[in-house]
Amino acid sequence: MLFPGQGAYLPGVLADRARHFPKAVEVLETIDAAAAEHGFEPVAPLVLERDAAPLDDLLAKNSDQLDLAIYAINAAGFEVLSGLGPRADVLVGHSFGEFAALSAAGAISVADVARMACTRTEAFRRADPVEGGLLALDVPAWRTEHLVGLLDDPGLRLAIDNGPGQTVVSGPLASLQAAENVATGLGFRATRLRARYAFHNPLLQLAADIFRDSTADVRLTEPRVPVFSPILGRHVRTVADVREVITRNMVAPVRFYDALLSLFRSGITTFVEAGARQALTGIVRSSLPTSARALPLLPSRGDVESITAALDDAEIPVSWSPLPARLGPDEAVVDEAQGSPQPVVPTEQDSPATRADVLAELADMYAEDLGFPVEMLSFDIDLEADLGVDSAKQLALFERVRKQYGLAEPPAERRVRATTLHKIAELVEEQRR
Repeated sequence: MLFPGQGAYLPGVLADRARHFPKAVEVLETIDAAAAEHGFEPVAPLVLERDAAPLDDLLAKNSDQLDLAIYAINAAGFEVLSGLGPRADVLVGHSFGEFAALSAAGAISVADVARMACTRTEAFRRADPVEGGLLALDVPAWRTEHLVGLLDDPGLRLAIDNGPGQTVVSGPLASLQAAENVATGLGFRATRLRARYAFHNPLLQLAADIFRDSTADVRLTEPRVPVFSPILGRHVRTVADVREVITRNMVAPVRFYDALLSLFRSGITTFVEAGARQALTGIVRSSLPTSARALPLLPSRGDVESITAALDDAEIPVSWSPLPARLGPDEAVVDEAQGSPQPVVPTEQDSPATRADVLAELADMYAEDLGFPVEMLSFDIDLEADLGVDSAKQLALFERVRKQYGLAEPPAERRVRATTLHKIAELVEEQRR
């Protein structure tokens, strides 16, 4: 089972899912209680309500909640899968997702990881590191290492190796700009990722030291389920290993591709992603042989039945009977306010054929402009989180869509939320009515 890290947040991704699994609800309650201890706002509304703040808003206005929300999705997603019956053979976290993997394995309690997420945010505040970020390149690690060596900038590092088709460098903003200029000059695709700091870089050593000292008394145990750490490059077997993951998480590179290869060679061929946005699912599909299967547990759309159907298709045994949904008082109010989905009377524009035509046209248009194979653009893949298409490029692409279909300018907030082809097609249909 895979647990994503940076950027793996989608508003309301647990809506109509978590409430069917009492342990998933308990996880969210535990995380919110721990967050309150540090003066942080609850994150359950972010992951349970479809109209919650999108990723860009959290980064700009309330970034303190982001790590907690990412962890909440991962932890609740693990309980959803466990509630459906399957048991993971091994747990793997990507970047910050390593904390979720350790928690799922019983090495750290859910409450303590939530507290650690708050402490991590506080460590960044205290350290006040140089303004930096992440830059994704569509080349293998050896080419990226040559690029970094060519620039000879001590602040620039190979931060993440996701596979032959994507690596990530981190560093100060000026260093990233230089790397981007050279990369694009060489014909590489270079994409800035939404990140607040130069993660997996010694530039964060002070924040890492503060975090290590602040979490020294957290109770750790040996994992009860196998955990493979891309940061350590091996299995996490002892309490000392768990502590090393905690200590090195901010500053050490993420060798995710090596981790995937090690697991695949050991016989692991099916990978289920616990968190939001399907980024790791895409990496597995593009990096490993076709005999490896990957599926997202929490795609942007669908209910529990769609999850069980996907697991069945992947030949993963499911043993689950629906239970009465458990609602907290806040969620009950939300459900009553929203009510049950009302049937929509099909019109000519709403017909399945028309929707299919629009989706096909959009896929062709976006694939041509972005230089991706059209088969890569699944309708629920997120343009920025999964493909690295920044907001300015998305705006330019939607302007082309608007002219193609003769649409009026939609409300800015509505357009910003249309980050998948499915949502863009919905917006096209709304504007054509």
